[in-house]
Amino acid sequence: MLPRTAAPALRVLLYAITACAAVVVHAQSPTGRTARTAPPGISARSFAGVMENNGALLGTAHGYRATFGAADVEYLPALGKKAKRAEPWHLHLTSIRRGETTLLDAARERAERTHDRRTVSYNWPGVIEHYETRADGLEQSFHFAAPLAGRGDLIVHVRVDTALPPVGDGKLAWLTATGNGVTLGDVTGIDAIGRRCRGTARHVEGGYELSLPAAFVDSAVYPLVLDPLIATATEALASADCDFPDVAYDAFTSTYCVAWTQFFANNVVGVVGSIFTANNLAFGYAFAVNQPGDEDSVRVCNIAGSGLFVMVWVNYTATGSSISGLAFEPVQAQATTVWTLYGPANVSMPVLSGEATQFDDDCLVAWIDDTYGLVGSTVAIDANLQVTATPLVQLAAGAPTEPAFSKQGGNPGLHLLCWIDRPTGLSGRLRAQVVDHDLNPIGAGVWVRSVAQDCGWPALDGDGFRFLIAWEEQEVANPSATDIRGRLLTVGPSGITSQGGVLDLVQYPNDLDFAADVAMLGDKFGLTYMGQAPGAPFHDDVYFRALSAGGAPIGAELRLDLTPGTAYRYEHTPRIISRRDGDPNTAADDGLVVFADQSATSGDSNVGLQAVEAMGPGGAIVDQGGGCGPGGLAVATGAFALGNTAFQFELFGAQPLAIPFLLLGLPGPRQTCGFCTLMAPLSCAFVANTAGYCSSTMNVPGDPGLVGVAVEFQFATFQVNYVGCLLAPGLAASNIVRAILDY
Repeated sequence: MLPRTAAPALRVLLYAITACAAVVVHAQSPTGRTARTAPPGISARSFAGVMENNGALLGTAHGYRATFGAADVEYLPALGKKAKRAEPWHLHLTSIRRGETTLLDAARERAERTHDRRTVSYNWPGVIEHYETRADGLEQSFHFAAPLAGRGDLIVHVRVDTALPPVGDGKLAWLTATGNGVTLGDVTGIDAIGRRCRGTARHVEGGYELSLPAAFVDSAVYPLVLDPLIATATEALASADCDFPDVAYDAFTSTYCVAWTQFFANNVVGVVGSIFTANNLAFGYAFAVNQPGDEDSVRVCNIAGSGLFVMVWVNYTATGSSISGLAFEPVQAQATTVWTLYGPANVSMPVLSGEATQFDDDCLVAWIDDTYGLVGSTVAIDANLQVTATPLVQLAAGAPTEPAFSKQGGNPGLHLLCWIDRPTGLSGRLRAQVVDHDLNPIGAGVWVRSVAQDCGWPALDGDGFRFLIAWEEQEVANPSATDIRGRLLTVGPSGITSQGGVLDLVQYPNDLDFAADVAMLGDKFGLTYMGQAPGAPFHDDVYFRALSAGGAPIGAELRLDLTPGTAYRYEHTPRIISRRDGDPNTAADDGLVVFADQSATSGDSNVGLQAVEAMGPGGAIVDQGGGCGPGGLAVATGAFALGNTAFQFELFGAQPLAIPFLLLGLPGPRQTCGFCTLMAPLSCAFVANTAGYCSSTMNVPGDPGLVGVAVEFQFATFQVNYVGCLLAPGLAASNIVRAILDY
């Protein structure tokens, strides 16, 4: 902190800076919201991968899911929410021949199946049948190691079992009347020296045949590869639907787990899990979940003590719904079997709180049960990937809904759970309860918000001591509109110990601002949410905003986008995680926002990833010169960035007995004695001298209107020996430093 003698002068300077910026703010800010636009986020639609789980080998990509049997493959195209039903397409290699010579009769042979994270191979006598999971489809190929016996064209026969009718019309496809289904790409032969030959594909009774001409087969340099691409066809859609993502962070591997729902048809859905590296958001691998039923409402967290990601979702079957889950190790992709935590019953809205410390191996799960209210359990996974769960705990009775958990419990291991209490016909009220790492309630629950206006869908995060809760709330003047409000809570061994005042985190009259999520970014907070102007359905935008430790906004909103243009304008359901949520001891203030980006014309959705941080690198800091040797060297330490609470003015090399003053001001006229230069300060404050070193700290405001404002500072020291200044004997001046404020 600044010495008390410096603080009033600094306030004068900040007032002057604000006054200078006010003109700019007034000129540039129209009525309503203004926001910075982030560069386009990274799309998760390029994912593809293979993983063995729960006794099945599954391949997954944006447009399909493949199930690999002992010698057969089921390709399930992801046709999106508009499709009336799912359309599985089952294929099985039956034979390979040249003319009258049979090279392989699959019914008489047995294939050895192998796989890695991208490709599944069936090793038949004389040929390897490959399936590579690609973002644009499942590439089927046949690899022949040695010259083939027989004469004539090389013909591969594949049996197909599907309800989809075959369609010729210039291409090989199996399509519904509306164009949904499966297509088969061009057939190509490639030999060992790269020569290529166009093959053919045709429908035959019960399947299709792929062929290469005899001349190319005879002249090829082996090994020889024949390959087509199996792809998904959808009705006027650019891609299938991927929606409702969630995200977690693992500090040991520095990876993010992004999970979301994939739509194969109306009410036919599955869960996708994927790994991205944190530093460059490079895609690692992805996998699907093997479980009878339809998986939805997925949530994901991290257990730092065991280095595992845990996904939990609702599984829907004909007998009811269940809370199910899966845990896996990020690097080796070793996973538990799919486990059922609770059900079948009428359950919904699962939420998770992970473990950020290295001292525990479990996570907390809570959900809504129509009979018992808000219930939960602790789930532990040991080193052998064995799952155990504690008996269920009833956390809230009555009419609880819309629960939310802190991302983790920090070093103390105290987690905060909140929910909306909404009796039938009444407005929602927000309640919170502290629990320990074994889900034992600590102290009494408290009402966080109980007003006439309806409150809903809270979100929160913290460090085990200090938490920020955000929620959506009806506007008083316009009940059809919502704002996002917040509150800081502190907790301790006796439960919630204090609540701050209500914070207006996002407030634009008559707008819909909702679907908030919160993560702790370093010692600050990150808030992401949806915003929509009135009268503009499917024009929602996703925003990110950094908040100080006290909940004050830092900078302007950051509008997130994935697909620039006018079609994909419905960004929604954002979720945020931070590195702090995977490591309570890190000083890192960055994280990741995931969100869905949907086309307002075709209805298909993609998942976007956007890296965010609480404080950026700040603006330029430039040495202006102008000092004299005995005055020492002035430097600025830390980013001159909005919201930086620790920006320092420092002086090195002053005379030990000199009396220093910090001069602060805006760029302007200067005075020189011919040897050194003095700035014209707006403030002048004494700073303590410790063996020739001096420092003062500035708490930089978070007002975005200050961006671009330049500040200059200089140290003037008195009682300096051997300085015979013509204007002020005994005075020595340091160099002048200019700092320009930015994000």
